[in-house]
Amino acid sequence: MKLSTPSTVQRRLSLLAAAALTVIASSATAQVVKDEYADFEGGPLWLPADTDGLSKALPVSDFGIQSLGGLPKYLSSTASVGLSFKGVSQFDLRNMLGGSYIPPDTMGAVGTSQFMETTNGVYAIYKKSDGSLVSKMRADTFWANAGATGGLNGDARLQFDKTSQKWIALQFGASVSDIQIAVSTTSDATGPWKSTKFTGFAGGTADYPTLAIDKDAVYIGTNNFNGSGNFSGTTLNVIARSDLLGAAAPSTTSLKQFVTPYPGTGVDGGFAIQGVNSETGSGKVIAASLFYNDSIRFNIANPGTAAATKGATTYLNLTDYGSTGGGRQPDHTRNIDAFDQRIGASTWEMNGKIYAVYGATSVGSTHNEVRFVVTDAATNAVIQEGVIGDANYDYYQGSLSVNASGQVVIGYNRSGYQTTDANGDGLADGNVSLMARTYYTDASGKLVQKDELLLHVSPVSDYHNGSFQGQAATGRQRWGDYSAVTIDPNNSQNFWVIGEYAEVWNNAAGCTPGNPPGCTQSGGSTWGTWISEITLAPVPEPGTYALMLAGLALMGATARRRAAKA
Repeated sequence: MKLSTPSTVQRRLSLLAAAALTVIASSATAQVVKDEYADFEGGPLWLPADTDGLSKALPVSDFGIQSLGGLPKYLSSTASVGLSFKGVSQFDLRNMLGGSYIPPDTMGAVGTSQFMETTNGVYAIYKKSDGSLVSKMRADTFWANAGATGGLNGDARLQFDKTSQKWIALQFGASVSDIQIAVSTTSDATGPWKSTKFTGFAGGTADYPTLAIDKDAVYIGTNNFNGSGNFSGTTLNVIARSDLLGAAAPSTTSLKQFVTPYPGTGVDGGFAIQGVNSETGSGKVIAASLFYNDSIRFNIANPGTAAATKGATTYLNLTDYGSTGGGRQPDHTRNIDAFDQRIGASTWEMNGKIYAVYGATSVGSTHNEVRFVVTDAATNAVIQEGVIGDANYDYYQGSLSVNASGQVVIGYNRSGYQTTDANGDGLADGNVSLMARTYYTDASGKLVQKDELLLHVSPVSDYHNGSFQGQAATGRQRWGDYSAVTIDPNNSQNFWVIGEYAEVWNNAAGCTPGNPPGCTQSGGSTWGTWISEITLAPVPEPGTYALMLAGLALMGATARRRAAKA
């Protein structure tokens, strides 16, 4: 069901019509959730031993800093790629778990001295200084060490909180009705960690939990599905940050849940609800509309307290868009599930503006785009809508972050039918690539693009996870579901991007190119994750701008006087 973004009049008419239907039939629902949100994906797909197409006895290997990154699409003096290395791969899961998951739910964050990655099944920690591996462990081992049970149900989120100098992670508990939270006791991601949990959606699945932190609270949104897999509404869980990040052991004593049931009264509680991350702000929330091609905003007053209340919902009235489709590849398939139109990545407030990113297609187009929106945090006025996309490629799985200078990095995947190699990297331009664009904020509050960077190119042109090389894709080819861009807490000019790519085939002749150790048996294409550090040139302070402009003016005046004398 595709609905255009409604005007205020259209919404009023819709509500009036719904009210009339409710009078006629009490069982009628005012509005119907969009089809792409109503379908339960069932969580990560587990591929058990001997059925996932991977070899039976691959040695656990550390690929180290096997960097293929640092390949800027356009040469730039304002952005550079530093460390760029391989993260957790599907081979790691097969080695450590005896099977693997689709998708990986790629997630990661940078801390004071480490980069930590979480995926469905395996977590890893790397040195920020050189990308070398510190530790790699099963997810259930990580949670057991933190005092929790379970840990293999997935949907992990992760952040490093600069203010408290602590890590915070969450994912499903042993039951998918529960959300468990782990918090490190120091800035060292190797631990120790301590944990707590709460019931997200009793008797069902508290699906796709999100994570955000501001100066007063921690926000966790869930999409709720009942035991039959039917969409049952959403919940925004709000917990005082002092209970999680300021205490010796985390607790959910202050938890307050704002539930929007479905079917219900037609209230638009949003889908994949994202609290807005902020070091100075508080209580701001953004989400995709449940019913329209739009996004919504609302505030939580007094977050983290018993007096917390939910404010009125505001539609942003974004430019209309269409549903996403499959991601193209050079083998002319569109089997990659490029995700839907939810705001799937973390959102950020900076200098009175809120930054968010989501996937869509332009009306009348079939090519996936990554869209970003900048809004006024106080008035919800849309300052800018931007599109990363064109008629040649599919763009998907976007994420972003912004620093105090208004500089933004957006990471994303790109793929297409192209078999040519215009950039000279030896691989088809249409192969799934991890890329990033850099922006600065101008005086009007809008983003101006500076650079586009190519971080990593998949070595295969036909990602078909779970099927053999040369055969058609079998089963779900879900991509993502997550990616992330985070900022170095020690240097706000350093942005760290983590995303998914298509790993090599596992075939009898060995995995080429690259030939990872032990990759010698028959099997299918696999997923991998990639981590890259992007350093932006500092933005001159306003005073520096003034001095520079004054200097240029003086130089110009001097040159004119000299010309006049001559």
